[in-house]
Amino acid sequence: MNEKDMLQLKLAITMPAGLAKDLSNACGDNTRRKSRQSRRSKFYAMTAAILCLCIGSTSLAYNAYQEKQLAIFMEPDLTQGEIEALGSEISKITDISSYQYVSGDEAWESFKAAYFSGEAEALVADLTENPLADSFNYRVSVRMGADTQAVREQIEKLPGVRKITTVREAETAEE
Repeated sequence: MNEKDMLQLKLAITMPAGLAKDLSNACGDNTRRKSRQSRRSKFYAMTAAILCLCIGSTSLAYNAYQEKQLAIFMEPDLTQGEIEALGSEISKITDISSYQYVSGDEAWESFKAAYFSGEAEALVADLTENPLADSFNYRVSVRMGADTQAVREQIEKLPGVRKITTVREAETAEE
């Protein structure tokens, strides 16, 4: 391509001055409109951030729910009968809405699925014993209007209870 062809190509793709001015004006109007929208959006975002700070957390409801979920770990030398008796006593506490027994094997399978899936599964394939065999527990839901601390104190008095945590604390400890 020679210089003459290059100039013709440049003129062919160059925008006429009038069109350039009209386009510039239109973009300027749109930019001002977008600027107002942007300021409004920033204001709303700032207001939301302040509200979140005032509340203390964006997941306040989630945190409240989690604090009502307890994990009750038992002494490792309990018999199955003693574990069932403890479950029966837990079920009698009026502020508990539900409870579920989680065996050591279930705890291990859940842990493996969460942390040793895919290629990492080979890391634990050779284990012959369950490292979480003594991690059997009851998962307890405390009624929303109930005092969780009072429920914890009631449960702590039951024979065979080793430790009580929130479900969130228990899951963090497993990590």
